[in-house]
Amino acid sequence: MDTPTTSTYAPSTADVDENYLPERFTRSISTIPELTLNDAPWPGHIFIISFQDTNQVLTYHKERGVVLQEYDGSHFQRWVCHSRLGWLGFTANPGETTAYIGHDNWKLRCRCTELKWSEAFCVRKRLKGLDGFQVLMRGDHDSLWPVGVHDDSDVAVLQGSEAWWGFTMIA
Repeated sequence: MDTPTTSTYAPSTADVDENYLPERFTRSISTIPELTLNDAPWPGHIFIISFQDTNQVLTYHKERGVVLQEYDGSHFQRWVCHSRLGWLGFTANPGETTAYIGHDNWKLRCRCTELKWSEAFCVRKRLKGLDGFQVLMRGDHDSLWPVGVHDDSDVAVLQGSEAWWGFTMIA
């Protein structure tokens, strides 16, 4: 089955709670954006991070950590990009928590309030003509391993994963 490279899902603006964002971000968010998949992550901006060319996006879940859920534009699906020592990091829910996405036993979680070793991301664009990015995190012995989806549907750091991720900048 062919899947489009952008989302056609567009909930109404009534579905969006913009009260959680600082004013500098709310000015540019008036509707739920279409998923473009190809915006390079850059510190200081907010992104929707989608799994390949699906409508499944990284979503912050307080008890379960970082999960994939259908894109609905909620603030739990928005990630602020940060940088430290050349590494990227992403915090969940601007205004609610400053927990960074990191891995704990290789599964992605949001527990640490600092950008440390297990919260550091390397993101690289896929080859010309292909949408999205490969997302890597530190694995064993200073190696970089891709982020993918485990057999149990958990988002995890998986050696050898060929998964790719789309980034859509919304502010």
